[in-house]
Amino acid sequence: MKRLKSISFFLALTAIVFSVYSQDYHVRIGTIGNSITHGNSLPNPATQAYPIVLGQKLTEVYGDTCIVRNFGLTSTTMLKNGDISYWDTQHLIDYLAWAPEICFIMLGTNDTKPQNWDVHGDEFIGDYLAMIDTIKQRNPHTRFMLAYPPPAFQVVWDIRDSVIVHGVIPAIDSVLKVVDADLMDFYHPLLDSVHLFIDFIHPTVEGNVVMAEMLRDRMVETDIIHKAETGFTFITGFETEIDYLPVGDSSTLSWTTLNADSVHLNGAMVESEGSLKISPPETTDYMMIAFGAKSNDTIVLTQEVYTPELARLRIYPNKVTRYQGDTVFFQVYYHDQVNNLLTGVYFPVEWNLDGSGHLYEESDTSVFFVAVDADTTDLVVSYEEFSDVAVITVRESVSGLYAELPKDDIKVFPNPAGDELNIRLNNSGSVVTVKIYDAKGMLVMDKKLRTDTMTENTYSLKTNKLKEGTYILRISASGRVFDDQLIVIKR
Repeated sequence: MKRLKSISFFLALTAIVFSVYSQDYHVRIGTIGNSITHGNSLPNPATQAYPIVLGQKLTEVYGDTCIVRNFGLTSTTMLKNGDISYWDTQHLIDYLAWAPEICFIMLGTNDTKPQNWDVHGDEFIGDYLAMIDTIKQRNPHTRFMLAYPPPAFQVVWDIRDSVIVHGVIPAIDSVLKVVDADLMDFYHPLLDSVHLFIDFIHPTVEGNVVMAEMLRDRMVETDIIHKAETGFTFITGFETEIDYLPVGDSSTLSWTTLNADSVHLNGAMVESEGSLKISPPETTDYMMIAFGAKSNDTIVLTQEVYTPELARLRIYPNKVTRYQGDTVFFQVYYHDQVNNLLTGVYFPVEWNLDGSGHLYEESDTSVFFVAVDADTTDLVVSYEEFSDVAVITVRESVSGLYAELPKDDIKVFPNPAGDELNIRLNNSGSVVTVKIYDAKGMLVMDKKLRTDTMTENTYSLKTNKLKEGTYILRISASGRVFDDQLIVIKR
């Protein structure tokens, strides 16, 4: 699910009984955790992480009653002020949208890092309780199982086992005294199982199977599956295709629901799962209500609408290395206040060089640069208070020489060219190098013309494979360089 810019969850608890009602009997289990839960040390976390294996193990006991989804995310902390807090992730938003009947939480390993625990450790219990409250606001009937994390057999990535023992585990015990939740102890039973951990922190494939079996046995022991209350109605997904919508453009709302007898969007009845194209003239709230036999669910989504304005100029490419005499094509892109690309509008920009080189064919969208001296040059594009810089590093040419080839000494014909281009030189050297660049500055042809192709100082070059368009032609002869625009037209 894409992150929503403005979304509020709340549950309408008044039961409304309908004559026709189809209930999903599955018990949905969501696992919240860090990289151990995600399974990022595994060849295939999508099939080998312990939550996924847990689903398979539960099937052996309960048939197809249980559905497990893994919401684990690497490096995350329970602490809101942790360096990578789970609170700030899309994973938590996705979890809340799905609203499982059973919530399994195993966070705390990354909280032991000095920058986290030593500074904010006293906030761990409060943040843990706040997460449970947040989940219960979404689904008041959620049953919880909290886990002691596995041992950290060595200090790796600043994760400290001593803090797990003397900080995280006592804090989880304090949470358990306040909330109605079951405990899964992954710490003490695994103390002698370092062989199950690939890097002293993350379990191996075998280790994940062992943890899944331990968790299955604990769920059977506590009978948490049978205690879970199912059949409540939820909007499990409600999102907009475009978070920030330029005025006049359109986006698509899409949604999914669970156990809904009827669904209403801004008062109009819609399908329980579907989509709708919208084009609001201004920022607009869309309220969805799903009605069910046991409960109702409501979500408000705000579609932000804005008037695009220039906020940034960007040169592409912004850093290049070329040789003396080379030609580079630069483009400028206009971005609005939410960093979207502005199209169909142009501004009278100015192009300037801070260093050596030549510019030609300057426009509101592009410019050509010809390298001269071996040095570093800044290409600056500006419009009013906006500007951007491209850094050009020019290296010395192979010959070590650069000079312009006098136009009186060269003739290129026909131009526009078709399938063949002729180049006539006065006082030519034995070898002529021809390079052709497309409008994006990409080299599309690089030829060395031998003297045996010359007739009265005229060289013929096949251009039949070039597409129609405008190119930059660079001709080198006797240490001199000639640049010109070449147009190719297919007749």
